[in-house]
Amino acid sequence: MNQPLMIDNVMIINTVNKMNYNEIKSYKSKIQTFISKELNNYSISIDIKLSEETDKKKFLNSKEKLEMIQENNESIISLIEEFNLRI
Repeated sequence: MNQPLMIDNVMIINTVNKMNYNEIKSYKSKIQTFISKELNNYSISIDIKLSEETDKKKFLNSKEKLEMIQENNESIISLIEEFNLRI
């Protein structure tokens, strides 16, 4: 979760997944009451947003892992050829 943004009198809370979103949403009124009382500013509102996942993690199989290693280190290719390795 990121640090909340404050634009005018709106506090924007960005969440990284649906579970965080639902958790914060369930406490939204308590958070808003607390902040308004502590800051003595009752015009503050809270907006909760669900951030889109930009880099979705993908699970790689053995062949994909090897291809990725080969891209990062070309000497691996020569080792595979030299020892006649296979997946």
